[in-house]
Amino acid sequence: MNKLLWKKPPSKLCISRSEIHVWKECLSTGFKKNKGRLTILSEEENKRLRLFKFEKDCFRYTMTHGMKRLVLARYLNELPEKLSFTLSEQGKPAISEQQNRLNIQFNISHSHQLILMALTLEDPIGIDLEYHADSIDVENLSEIIFSPSEKCFFSRLATQQERKKAFFRCWTRKEAYLKAEGIGLMNFSSNISVDMNEKPADDWLETLTMNKKKSLPWRLFPLNVNKLYTASIVSSTYQKHLIGYIDPYGRW
Repeated sequence: MNKLLWKKPPSKLCISRSEIHVWKECLSTGFKKNKGRLTILSEEENKRLRLFKFEKDCFRYTMTHGMKRLVLARYLNELPEKLSFTLSEQGKPAISEQQNRLNIQFNISHSHQLILMALTLEDPIGIDLEYHADSIDVENLSEIIFSPSEKCFFSRLATQQERKKAFFRCWTRKEAYLKAEGIGLMNFSSNISVDMNEKPADDWLETLTMNKKKSLPWRLFPLNVNKLYTASIVSSTYQKHLIGYIDPYGRW
């Protein structure tokens, strides 16, 4: 388990291919920042913002996309409102080629009161964060998204608490992989197997196609974020280590 020591970021940000930077922000402390972030969203982002019916959804969207712009602008030495983004066919965002001179790859996830953003250079990356909501039907969802080997592991767990923790470990590891690949969770999810142990013996992922197992060229980074959340990152097998940033002074 990768237990990050979250720290204040340096005034000048640098990143290498051997690093994954993980940024964390808590929505409960973001009300003072929200108004300022509205001013840096693009016309398209503001158009999407106006489609939300509920204030809490508007707030989360503004905080998330404002964070995206402010963080990336610091690495690229650009104005946050000047950044432009493209979307893949599957809807995965990327910095426009003209502005992405560092070849930064990034991904964002939010759940309940937290936002996480992961960045690296060159290699595709996916991150997923899930809040342990009581409303999630762990038993039924496990039948849909688990592979046969994962169902076997899950069935051997003695308590409901163990099963819930294992479910979220599996869910976030698969979702992070599928986001790194740029495809949706329900696409081939039951054909992907991950190590469901709290401390994986190996950072492996496998696919099962026509009853043949195939190792995937990705590395898994389980994150210890908070007792109420589970989070995972997946990137390439290129050797990387994690650095966690949080800005407690609200400078952005």
